[in-house]
Amino acid sequence: MTFEESIRQIIREEIEKHLDDIKHLLESHGYNEVPRFLKVPEAAEILRIGKTATYELCQQAEVNGFPCIRDGNKIRIPYTALMNWIDQQSKHAM
Repeated sequence: MTFEESIRQIIREEIEKHLDDIKHLLESHGYNEVPRFLKVPEAAEILRIGKTATYELCQQAEVNGFPCIRDGNKIRIPYTALMNWIDQQSKHAM
């Protein structure tokens, strides 16, 4: 095996490790199990709070940074943004 082939093999192995790490991370966040956007009741269930409290978070989104998108009367919450918001809130609580 030449030096170049050895380097290519090492790079391939490292890429495979990183892809496995990314796949594990996505699975641990339930990426394949949840829709990309949540309705308020679904977000409330994740947050373990009531729907009314979740609607209040949406009303105060400009102040508290809660991720929600309004489309007329519909409110959608991006799943990934919600997970990031939860992480930020838990860091501020420490």
